[in-house]
Amino acid sequence: MHSEPESPLPISEDPAGVRGFREATGSPQAEVRLDMAKVSTLISRNVTIGGHRTSCRLEPFMWDALYDICARERVTIHSLCTRISERKDANTSLTAAIRVFALAYFRAAATEEGHMKASHGNGNPFTKTPFDSEEQPSEQVVSLRRSVG
Repeated sequence: MHSEPESPLPISEDPAGVRGFREATGSPQAEVRLDMAKVSTLISRNVTIGGHRTSCRLEPFMWDALYDICARERVTIHSLCTRISERKDANTSLTAAIRVFALAYFRAAATEEGHMKASHGNGNPFTKTPFDSEEQPSEQVVSLRRSVG
């Protein structure tokens, strides 16, 4: 007869209630995988690439960044994505290429003055980002500036 292996976690510490669910249903087939219980934060939108409609799944902040780029450059999301697609490596997915493009676009625009206005360089890289928790770093701030020349 088959017996299930003993889990190292007591039922009170079962992170997703998987054992409780399995025990309630009495069926190992009813077990829910932990990673399948997560809800995706990606947003899927249709874009037209070279006249063909396709969908891209990106984070909301990435979509915002793309629309900001489109507004600044006075192009449509479709023409921008088409141009990214034409320039990407054949082995790279469109969504990966879009993410790299957006990062490179804003990184090229970053200046020391802009970093100072955003309060960067004070040991808290999360300032004015979606990950900002208003906490001050507990680690010692180390200067890693490259010397010029």
